[in-house]
Order: sequence, then structure tokens, then C-alpha cells
Amino acid sequence: PNFPAMDVSALGMALKRVKLKKNKEVNDRSAPMMKAGLEKKDLDQYYKDVQDTYVESWEPLLTAKGLTFRTAYVPMQKKEAEAMVKAYEAHEKLSEEEKKGKHYAKFYAMLLKDPVFSKMQETLQKQIDECLNLFKCDKVFVKGSSRSAKDAVIDLQNMTADFESRCQNVKKQKGEGGKCDLNSGVVSLLGAGKDAMSGTSAQYFLQLFVRSERIYQDMRLALQMKDFKSGWAIREWIDVDIGMEFRGFVYRRKFCALCQYDYLVKVEHLQDSKTRQDIISTIEKFYANSVAPALHREESPFQNYIADFAIDTTGKCWIIELNPYQESTDGAMFSWATEKQLLSTEPLNFRYQSVPQNATVALGKKWRKLLNSTLKRINAEA
Repeated sequence: PNFPAMDVSALGMALKRVKLKKNKEVNDRSAPMMKAGLEKKDLDQYYKDVQDTYVESWEPLLTAKGLTFRTAYVPMQKKEAEAMVKAYEAHEKLSEEEKKGKHYAKFYAMLLKDPVFSKMQETLQKQIDECLNLFKCDKVFVKGSSRSAKDAVIDLQNMTADFESRCQNVKKQKGEGGKCDLNSGVVSLLGAGKDAMSGTSAQYFLQLFVRSERIYQDMRLALQMKDFKSGWAIREWIDVDIGMEFRGFVYRRKFCALCQYDYLVKVEHLQDSKTRQDIISTIEKFYANSVAPALHREESPFQNYIADFAIDTTGKCWIIELNPYQESTDGAMFSWATEKQLLSTEPLNFRYQSVPQNATVALGKKWRKLLNSTLKRINAEA
């Protein structure tokens, strides 16, 4: 759709002063994979499935039972979603140099000249401060109603510094002559990326959102829907180790499949059969005894969905989020193209990675470049 111009807004005026480059095509594997030529009823069902799994729809049911992370909401007006769309499109026209350091700070300062954008930051910060106090936590995680901005953390200096530190620690643990191998490097990269999703500042999160293609896609989708509905979800931060997040597939309220969430890496504790069985049993019991009774009320819309589970460092089980049971959601270690039968029938099928995958192919270009250059430099050091 064509989004209305923001008439004489400070954002529009400010962006005219930014040195813009020719836009380039962005290829994000997380993009919605909607098939061309969908009938209206199928498109309506797709929109409904997406909105049914907005965090506002399921979180209150689970938080009431202590099954997911405590959450507060900042509802979004349509004009704010339009401002986010325009900000992302302007950001994508910047050169790589203009997306860094003081250049990016100047760009973001221009965005704040728009009253809509500055008010959004002010409102979000106020709610973040209230959550930090209410949840008694050191930091929070902020996401959109549908998805997070995890694709954008690659541009953060704190994330790349944390990644390098993790790789250095792996090398030190291996003693003299030790190296940080590729699998350990990917584990370090994913861990640093996950931790970079937490913070205390509305500016930190909004700078992420402006860079995120995932947030951009979700804002555009929300603006296409008949009834606009979107916002920010502020969630308490709980530490979860890489390898303790799992993607589960529920079809017609039957728990059909479960797999390792970060499926590019081999996780050592999952190689032990007893540990695996304990994890599977813990999640199955958690789902059957707690999650299903909370979600599967007669009038609730939750029939088919994809649930992300976590077991935290204390051993407590959580639901991280629900996702649409659609091909637009990553099937992780399962194939939507060839395994739909498996994803829709019991008994539960569990998968884990016994060998590392070729992350140098599977990762996006920026992530690949950071991984390869960091490992090469660190492993070359005496």
C-alpha cells in the first residue's frame, strides 16, 4: 500500500537533509513467505493467525499462571506505525558509513524532530522505567506485537564486543595453542546476539527497531489489516542459555513436534540421551499440565500455533512466545515443504543437532562476515 505522506512533519523535513543513497534490495530469510495469488478468505485467515499470536492475545492467559515472562504494553497508533515504516525506509537509503557512530546519531536525532517519533520514545521510556521497578529486574526486552528486532543487533558495537569476548574466553579455556572452533564461534555469536536484545533505554530499542527489517515487515502488515492493531511489548528479562530454547508445533491442540531452537549449532548437553529425555519430559509435562489448560479454553482461538519454550538457568520452564502456524514461521529443524504430516500428527517427534551445520552458508552476509573475521583474527593471535 501507499502510506500517506506526513505533511510538513519534522521527520519529512529532516530526512530531506540526510544524504540518501540509492535503495537496495534487502534479503531477509525471516520475511513472510506468503504465496502469490492468495484468495481473500486465505489472506483474511493469514491476518487472523498473525493477530491471534500477537503477544497481547496470549500473554495475559499465561502470565496469570506464571508460565511466561511478565509483560507490559505500549499500544501504538496508526500514525506511529507509519512513522516507523518511513524511518526504516530512510535508514535503508543511508550508506554503510552513514549507519555508523556519529553519522547514525545525527540521523536518529533528525528522527526525533518529528513529534510523533519523539513522543513514542518518551512514552516507551516511561513504561520501561515502570517495568524495571515493578519486575525488580536489571533490564528488559522490548519487542513488537508480533516479532523482535533480533536481525538488527548485528549493527551494535556492544554486541560485537561481547561476541569477541566470548570467543576469547573459549580460546583461553582450551589452554596454550587452543583455538575457538567454528561451532563455539557460532554459539558465542548467538549468545551475544540474544543478550544484545536486552536493555533499559527506549532510545536503545527504537534505534534497533529503525534498523530492523522484521519490525518493518510487521508494521507494514499491521497497516494492511482491516483493523489496525500493533504496539510494543516490554518483557522482564530472564537468562536462558543457548541450547535451552526449543520450538514446538501444536496442531489442533495436539503437541506434534519439538526441536532445538538454535539449530545451526551442536549443543554438548543435548548429546547425552538422558539429558535429552529429561528435557523432553519436562517440556511435555509443562505443556500438558500448565500451558494447554491455560490456552485451550473452549472459546479461545488457540488451535494451531508454534510455541517457543525455554528452560532457564534455575531449571524453570517458560513459554517465550507463540507464533502463527504458517509457513511464514521458520520450521527450524522441520520442513514445511516435505513434513507437514509430521508437524500435524502425534506422537511427539523431537530433533536436535548432532553435528554443527554449515553456519558460514546459513548465516546472513553481515553475520557471516563478523563470524569469519573475528575467528580468523582471534585464532591468529599468540
